[in-house]
Amino acid sequence: MKVELRAFELIDIDRLLSWVDSKELLLNWAGSFFEFPLTRDQCQYYLSTSQGQSSTRLIFKAIETSADEVLGHIELDGLDRENQSAFISRVLVGANAQRGKGIGQLIVRQLVDVAFSELGLHRLAVGVLDFNDVAIRCYEKCGFQYEGRYRDIIKYGGQFHSVVTMSLLRSEWRSLKR
Repeated sequence: MKVELRAFELIDIDRLLSWVDSKELLLNWAGSFFEFPLTRDQCQYYLSTSQGQSSTRLIFKAIETSADEVLGHIELDGLDRENQSAFISRVLVGANAQRGKGIGQLIVRQLVDVAFSELGLHRLAVGVLDFNDVAIRCYEKCGFQYEGRYRDIIKYGGQFHSVVTMSLLRSEWRSLKR
């Protein structure tokens, strides 16, 4: 399967809304960035923050190229061109039937390739809720290294949760590509 990233657009909002159907999924996908239920207004505002040359956010939909089917969503956030770094954020394999098949890895790897080869970045980082074992394993398989943890940084369901931080350097990515 080959995955391509294309710009997320207004026409993609309804699909995203249909995918994010629970508070738990919203938390795993976006942390505390959005409120449940996810609405069109929240998505339109989110998309507007990625517009313009000075934006530090690039939002993508992930397309399976042979079928031209939208498989998911991914974002490059906190883009710092001077320091050549950014964060991978809001990664989602959309349809439930597609989850657990390695598609998340394909989507992440595609964004990593774009970040290092097209944007010339030096470092990518990601923050993952500590109970999201699936996402942590995905990033590990993509070469990300554990850096640390922000302890009890998000409160959800009456409990505090920590965020695991991971990163990948361009030199590590090159080694993985060999």
